[in-house]
Amino acid sequence: MAEFIVKKKSNTVQRTCRIEEELLDRIQEIVFTCNLPSVNGLINECIRFALDNMMLESDRNV
Repeated sequence: MAEFIVKKKSNTVQRTCRIEEELLDRIQEIVFTCNLPSVNGLINECIRFALDNMMLESDRNV
């Protein structure tokens, strides 16, 4: 599996989305435990990691 590294990014746009409370609680716990700079930063890196490592159905047929 690929290595997950939290990077700092500053070009953000505010949007609204709904995230399950349990997931947010887990994210906040990770941020606190690992002394990370922000919840937003971790969420962005999680999304980036997932998208970079996602296999689409069309990729399987190649």
